[in-house]
Amino acid sequence: MTQSRSLESIVSDAKKLKPNDLISIIEGESGKILAETQEKHASHILNKYKKIAFVAPQLPHPCELEMWNLCVKKMGVEGALYTHISEEKAFVQFAKLMNASNTPLYLTCYTLDSMNENKTFLSGIEKELEQYSLIVSLGENSLASYQASKVKRMNQARLVIWQNAPRPPHANLGTRSINGSPLPNIARERTVRKEVLKNADIILCFDKDGATWSYLEEVSSQRIRRVARAINTQRYSSEMSAIRRIELRSSLGLPETDFIFFHLGPLEIESGALDSVFAFKNLLQSNPSFQGKARLCFCGTGSAGADIRQSVVEMSLDDHVYFLNPNGDGIKEIVGNQFSCVISVCDAVIHGPISPVNGNALKYLDSTYDVMCALSSDIITISNGNNWIGEWISRFYKTFSSGSIHSLARLMQETIEKQDKVTNVKNAIKKALANEFPLEKTANEISEIFKTLIISVPVAETENTSKLINQIEEMVIAKQYIDAINLISQAFQKSGLSVVQQANLFRLIGDCFTKLGDLDNGVSNYTKALELDPYCAKCFIGLGTVALQRNNYNIAVPQFQKAVSLTPNDDMASLGLGLAFEGLNEFKEALSWTIRACHLKADNTVAIFNLVKLSFELNEYTDAERILIRYLDIHPHDVNMIYTLGSIEYKMGKADIAQQLMENILTLDPMNSRAHSLINQIQRSENQKRPA
Repeated sequence: MTQSRSLESIVSDAKKLKPNDLISIIEGESGKILAETQEKHASHILNKYKKIAFVAPQLPHPCELEMWNLCVKKMGVEGALYTHISEEKAFVQFAKLMNASNTPLYLTCYTLDSMNENKTFLSGIEKELEQYSLIVSLGENSLASYQASKVKRMNQARLVIWQNAPRPPHANLGTRSINGSPLPNIARERTVRKEVLKNADIILCFDKDGATWSYLEEVSSQRIRRVARAINTQRYSSEMSAIRRIELRSSLGLPETDFIFFHLGPLEIESGALDSVFAFKNLLQSNPSFQGKARLCFCGTGSAGADIRQSVVEMSLDDHVYFLNPNGDGIKEIVGNQFSCVISVCDAVIHGPISPVNGNALKYLDSTYDVMCALSSDIITISNGNNWIGEWISRFYKTFSSGSIHSLARLMQETIEKQDKVTNVKNAIKKALANEFPLEKTANEISEIFKTLIISVPVAETENTSKLINQIEEMVIAKQYIDAINLISQAFQKSGLSVVQQANLFRLIGDCFTKLGDLDNGVSNYTKALELDPYCAKCFIGLGTVALQRNNYNIAVPQFQKAVSLTPNDDMASLGLGLAFEGLNEFKEALSWTIRACHLKADNTVAIFNLVKLSFELNEYTDAERILIRYLDIHPHDVNMIYTLGSIEYKMGKADIAQQLMENILTLDPMNSRAHSLINQIQRSENQKRPA
């Protein structure tokens, strides 16, 4: 029979425990998590082929969202859209657009958080994408596409890259410092792009340049699909534009008779925004009759915004230039950097395209669809001829020379004065749009591409490699470390290993060495893995665990913080961070992260055990009480947890509840010495309170 112990002795022992005493238990919990993941994957295998996932940290243009929605309808599958939490407003606006035209919405939007360092990363997306056999990801420079490529390799899914930034990061504007040297993260962006292009089953390209860039980067021609853009000419039409024009001008207080030029693009030097201001000033000086009648409008934000506004003031253009804030609440139709919803306010669009800068989606503007919407709405576009759409416009109308304010001013003047010529150009453009960019035809073509991917069988070699890596993972969980290392050496001999798979193997070697006690070799292999896959959360958990074992809590904290930022829903990453803060005697912070771990996984016994220990340390029991009650709702016959809750209730002064819990234990286990001991303590305490 186990010797009974007092509550005080239990608390005393709990206080003596150090964070690294829990490491072996954490390993056991990791095994449970993997087993549950595999079981869940098996139960959903039949449903995977009825689903398609679209991944876009920054939502594409509404025309592209409409295309995605139509493809899901034509395929007869479930469609999910994963985006950044800040894009929810834009999707709601798109849903309203669909509803206004009585178009059913077949996409379900799910929002995820991100990292501060790069907004194209979506935390936890790998877990979300496990249930899909076909993944369509926006942009080959996006970290979310990199995450999707990892899912593709691990789960034999199919990956389509919906190309929106064909130029590699190192070929874009702004990717070099003042002295001409590449910026530090160019190497990382190049690695991301290379891995994405290597793993994608299909690269959907919407212009010749995009297809050529992919081909030059050694993407086989069989994996490149060139398709045409498309636009719903019924939604963007001269009739709809006329109605919207009246509404928008009225809400903005703009006279109906004014001729308004709309500069399309963010307030950046690269987008020609400042050139438009100077050209407009030149226009007014050369044509005094335009004073008070011609106006210039900007709708956007950017790093050059303050300089551009100051230039407007210095040139006395305050009454002729308008700045609309896309992030403000004044005009609810304006969302982000997509202007098709407000283009109707203008008479002519100035097109100065900007390329993606350093792979940063927030500084990227693909204005092609906005220009197409303007042209379809009977609004002329003044272009510098750059980009695909600029070349297309040059077939019908003059272009101006980039950087020449005189060239732009002359074309602006001609656009105002020669309305008969402009009308003929508009009519020719509308016919070309209807013939070259039909929505139904393009949707059918893309849907057929998607269907062939869903029904095709994965390559056997790829499947065998993935199975081998899963087998190694299982051996590590079973603590067969030497055998796992031998099998890893065989895995490295496999041909066609992706960068992600190589990184995963190095990470598994790190796990083996760490658990064998060779911490130096463990760190070395985790580091190698991170050089290949800098966003592997398990590597940061491994490095954090090594730091805990060495009592290097200052090192453990940032490692677990990185792991949490990459996988915010991983309870073990949060628990590890709690243990690290506990080692630094930051008990309040440790308590917060341990509570988070408990919330993420209700039956994580390691986290609950540590929460109770911290609660006794801080003499704060409310959170522990709530979490223990939730745990017992799931496992009502766990005697150890019932006893722990009874101890908490007793410390909180709820002696009657504590005694009832001990009696519940005795119903399950009549000889339980701990329950008898606590009941005796409660009774002695109650007797002492009674008056003599």
